[in-house]
Amino acid sequence: MTRHKYGAKKVEYDHHSFSSKLEAALYKWLKLQEQNGEIADIKAQETIYLTEARIIYKPDFSYVDLKTNKKIYAESKGFETSDWRIKRRLWKFYGPAPLQIYKGSHSNFVLHETITPGTL
Repeated sequence: MTRHKYGAKKVEYDHHSFSSKLEAALYKWLKLQEQNGEIADIKAQETIYLTEARIIYKPDFSYVDLKTNKKIYAESKGFETSDWRIKRRLWKFYGPAPLQIYKGSHSNFVLHETITPGTL
């Protein structure tokens, strides 16, 4: 395992490499929801362009909520950088769908907030 500059450890799970234990734990939880028939089509690191200047942001995951048939993005955050805070604000205006932000540890994370574009 290699260390990230913010102290996170890279994790290998299910033939995927994750930037942190928290990100891997969120993936495991999403896979469980998929197995239970609650969500589908989990994707990792989908490229999203924010603003007409095409600022790139890659949320950790996206999936389809089968109750609403709508796309949701999910992000695990152990440490907030200034770059993240800017992209978080931009998501409110330019995000294509709700973004769920999970915080905590790999063994105990919670949904911290949901950013729904267009609702200020």
